[in-house]
Amino acid sequence: MDWRFWKTEKRQEEARNWPTNTHESIRQLLSMYQGVGTPPFTNWAAPGIAFTPEVESIAQNGVKGYQLALWFWLFAEKHGTIAARMARETFCLLADAAQPSSGDAIDALLDQENRLAHAVEAIASGQRVFSLEGMSVELPMEFFLATGTLRLRPDSPYAGDAAASLQGNDYKLADCFRHATDEALSVFRPMIQAVEFDAKSLPNWKWSARPGAAERHLQRRYSNPLFPLHRQMVTAHDVHEARRADNQALQDIRNELNDVRRAFFEKPELPLNWLAYLESYRDEVDRLDERRLVAGGQNAALGEAIAALRADVLAPWRAEIQKNRHSIAALEQDEARRAERRSLLYGCDWTAQLLSHGSLIPPDEVVPALLSESPADLEKAVTGLQSDSRLHETLAHCRAVAHRLVNELRAAGHNFPDMTDKLRILDGTFAAPLNGQHERPLDGAPGEVPA
Repeated sequence: MDWRFWKTEKRQEEARNWPTNTHESIRQLLSMYQGVGTPPFTNWAAPGIAFTPEVESIAQNGVKGYQLALWFWLFAEKHGTIAARMARETFCLLADAAQPSSGDAIDALLDQENRLAHAVEAIASGQRVFSLEGMSVELPMEFFLATGTLRLRPDSPYAGDAAASLQGNDYKLADCFRHATDEALSVFRPMIQAVEFDAKSLPNWKWSARPGAAERHLQRRYSNPLFPLHRQMVTAHDVHEARRADNQALQDIRNELNDVRRAFFEKPELPLNWLAYLESYRDEVDRLDERRLVAGGQNAALGEAIAALRADVLAPWRAEIQKNRHSIAALEQDEARRAERRSLLYGCDWTAQLLSHGSLIPPDEVVPALLSESPADLEKAVTGLQSDSRLHETLAHCRAVAHRLVNELRAAGHNFPDMTDKLRILDGTFAAPLNGQHERPLDGAPGEVPA
């Protein structure tokens, strides 16, 4: 990230022995943030600036939240966004341990600061300029941080009223942001320079709300008696490496999508064999989208980009056949079949990951992974396996292994509150899909899977 408002002049920094250990550095940051009279957070207000009581708490929380976010932005510059995310998770968990529920509040505050910073970064140069007594004046970025804080924070007295006068508080708060930036950088630059990132030093983490495929399997295994004891052990280092792999998987798809888009738009017009030409591009785009579904994670924007290119491929196709009712019907039928296949075989993490090439689910962990899914996702998985006769043997194998595994674990004293329902779903005793379509083979379904 390269926001200009924290690229200030470098001032003399106090010589100090800062921690090199990631966990110790985060603990020290928390102590500074929660402490009384501890810089840089105690120095959030610019000298001579005062606010009325109803504005002061908004200003103080906004500026101190920005200073805290600045530490993680600097950390991300040095160690990458994935490492910074894990550092932030550790910080919030440590905050929770010191003061219950404070971690979630800090997490929400940092999210708000990130959104505000991105919004400020996106403001075009022309939008920052105004005329004053015939002279062109450019407002500093801190001014937009201040106005955003005052107008967008839900607890602000100015929230929800875009026309309300800020009564000069925007200019005063902008001074505080500039001052707070200098104060924070004088402390955080040497602090970040000293610390090295080592996920092995982190005692805990928070699972992603939308994990990628590698992290999702770690999540299944973690402290789960369905897996062997040594596989139940997961560390922050494992999570960091999984997130790096998941991030790279999505980046590879983005790169290939850009290559496909570039190749598609290089041709100014359709070739004579336009049908085969467009079919090949549609197939390629669909494969990329299936890989996206397998990869998981926060990939909505990538999905939209893939969908946009797919629409660009179909547009000339539809234009060529617009007067041929038979061709239009055939295309729509094929599109419906593809949508059905996608829904059945990529409708839950387990099925998508199992049927992909280079599955992250080892063969001997296929059934434990399946039983780790929620009942709703397990039902989707069973419906997907029932949808293709080539997968029926796999389904039968999963049923047999699941019953044997659960019986063994129950005999060993393990209790699974929802396992009876899961076994019932796996046995196929749940509501069948509409139209009875689940037994009809789907063309193009993946081939051999672990059995």
